Formats: sequence, C-alpha cells, structure tokens
Amino acid sequence: MSSWTRLFQRPKRRHFALLDEQRRCRMLLTAVERPSSTQWIEVPEIRLDWIGKPIPGALQS
Repeated sequence: MSSWTRLFQRPKRRHFALLDEQRRCRMLLTAVERPSSTQWIEVPEIRLDWIGKPIPGALQS
C-alpha cells in the first residue's frame, strides 16, 4: 500500500444499535468508535425496520 493511500484512508465505520430494557432497538448509529454506554451493541448492518422491535437474537450476543 502506498504512503498516499495510507495517508488518505478513512477509518472503518461500524454499526451499532441501542437497546432498551426489553432489548428492543431504540436507535441506530454508524460511527468509527463504539459508544460508551453498555446498552449499545455492534451489528453487521443497519436495518430501519429494527427500530421499536427486538433485533434478531443471533445479533444480540
């Protein structure tokens, strides 16, 4: 990888979902760093239909 490519390379963006007490999705976020609250979980993609609903169980680990 050339020095120019590394110089202008963007940090990798990650996707997160904020879960409430009932494990329902309340907010979705794309960010470079993980949010500080423990209620945020990392998810592989953003799906707007998750808002207000429990996200699939396999993603809640």
